[in-house]
Amino acid sequence: MTSTPSAQELFSLDGTVALVTGGASGIGLAAAEVLASAGARTIIASLPGDRPAEVAAASPYADRLSGVDCDVTDADQLAALITGVRDEFGRLDTVFCNAGVALDQGPHLVSTDAQLDAMIDLHVRSVLRTANLALPLMAEKGGGSFIIMSSLAGLRGNRTIGLYGITKAANAQLARNLAVQWGDRNIRVNAISPGVIATEFARGITDDPALAEARLAKTPLGRFGEPSHIAGTVLWLASPAGSFTSGQNIVVDGGTLVSD
Repeated sequence: MTSTPSAQELFSLDGTVALVTGGASGIGLAAAEVLASAGARTIIASLPGDRPAEVAAASPYADRLSGVDCDVTDADQLAALITGVRDEFGRLDTVFCNAGVALDQGPHLVSTDAQLDAMIDLHVRSVLRTANLALPLMAEKGGGSFIIMSSLAGLRGNRTIGLYGITKAANAQLARNLAVQWGDRNIRVNAISPGVIATEFARGITDDPALAEARLAKTPLGRFGEPSHIAGTVLWLASPAGSFTSGQNIVVDGGTLVSD
């Protein structure tokens, strides 16, 4: 009879390599730092204006973090990113596709094709490209964890960010498809759907007293989430503790989705 692994063993990422897109701030940076703290050599990829190399160098986990400029919607840059990881480390165990943006701010009647095209390109097409590049490398080394940032907006009707919600719903379906297609190579694929997390991304809600009060009234825990709450979920899905979880959309929202 085998003994139960310790907490340290269940959540250790020693000897692994992780990649976080959109990793220079907010949830992405929190996740990258938690992965690094668990032992993973972690690369944060972000737009040049986000200064990912400087952000990595300034982190308390700088010895296990590095930053790379990459526009993930550019197929050539994305291919160069994954090739660079292969050439430097020879393996890739965890990918967290976190890069995202909400461009629409009104009902569909006033949203535009350009907004939809841009979000499909970033949230769906670039994630699928990342998977097609990264998952074969994961499979060569025995498997891994591929994590896609979805959103509560992909599970509820939306008055103002409906296009964003459409693309985030697609993210969750992509996770299910990839989980089925790559499970026999020991690759786990999951999505995470946060509620309102206190980051720059959500300041339109958290910094508006009326909007904040309305959202918190619909959230059983009565508070907004922190980046560390999503980072912890990423760690679980990346670690041995999450090794039997695949094809799921993990909702981390303080209970908002189930609230009456």
